[in-house]
Amino acid sequence: MEIKEEQKEIPRKAIIKIMNANKNANEVFDFFANMKNMETGGAIKSIERNDDGWWNFDHIVAGKSKIRYNTLSRELGILDHIFIGAGLEWHIYVRVIPNQTGSTTAWIFIRPDGLTEEQFEEQLKGFDNEIAGWKKALES
Repeated sequence: MEIKEEQKEIPRKAIIKIMNANKNANEVFDFFANMKNMETGGAIKSIERNDDGWWNFDHIVAGKSKIRYNTLSRELGILDHIFIGAGLEWHIYVRVIPNQTGSTTAWIFIRPDGLTEEQFEEQLKGFDNEIAGWKKALES
């Protein structure tokens, strides 16, 4: 069956957020692998783990939400996860890499269904505040 050109999906807008920290990659990986530490970013409150592997919490923008890691690899510095909130499902690709005596963490967001590019950009503006909270918690 031939797929018409207009039916093919084109790549969606992606936004990358970066955090450089004065902690090595293993310490940063351990910090983010412990989902409770996500609260130090300031956007997530009352996070609790369910028996099904999902973590439920209150998010300052998305309200009642949930999150779970779908790929965790210390060796490769991978902390990929799925965030579901406000009717949207976000797939976030996270890499923690060594950077001299510290590390660099990159979050790669691909625009989810249900958001225009402008809404997508707007939704991620507050993420910089979360990064600042995590960096402060890590380096304290």
